[in-house]
Amino acid sequence: MGSSGSMGNSPDIDPANNRTLAGTIQFAFQKMLQNTDGMLPAQVIAYNRKTNRVQVQLLIQIITTNGDLVPRPQIASLPVLLLGGGNFSLSFNLNAGDLGWVVANDRDISLFLQTYAQTPPNTTRVKSFSDGLFIPDVMRGVSIADEDKGNAVLQSNDGTVKISLGTGKITVSAPIVEIDATAGPVNVNTPGGVGLFQVFGTIQATGAITPFTP
Repeated sequence: MGSSGSMGNSPDIDPANNRTLAGTIQFAFQKMLQNTDGMLPAQVIAYNRKTNRVQVQLLIQIITTNGDLVPRPQIASLPVLLLGGGNFSLSFNLNAGDLGWVVANDRDISLFLQTYAQTPPNTTRVKSFSDGLFIPDVMRGVSIADEDKGNAVLQSNDGTVKISLGTGKITVSAPIVEIDATAGPVNVNTPGGVGLFQVFGTIQATGAITPFTP
């Protein structure tokens, strides 16, 4: 029976469709959809952050008519979803083994990826993972602290480095926190100029600390 013997039952077949027109049409549509790509989970093989292109292995295998399991071929180069707009972006470095989803575009986008402008499809290819987009997705293994369960959190998976946005409060937590102001001062403003700035530890300064005069 091939390597699918441990998978349980074969795909469901409605006996009522045997030797019927409806069954024949349904079978034809199923075969057509088998050659139409949509979305599948994938694993990162390599990532070029400069070009924002990723090489991936699709993780859902193909089942042959003999019941054998065949790995899908790797996809050598796909654009990665890079959220942003208005001259700002949110970028993540992808490591080998990271997970995500490949979504197939409706048409060939190869010319678009060369110009990022309005272009015709280069081929008649339709719904193919070759024209896909990779969407990174951690999926599991993220540790959210109890105090952050109701917050929006940007963090490392283990929670040792994080920015947590709660109701009326922002928490920045890390073993080392650096603020680099390369072209100006660092300002901490409180309403009406009245507030409390607390430091639990030692303050070191390479220059003078002087009162601020508005």
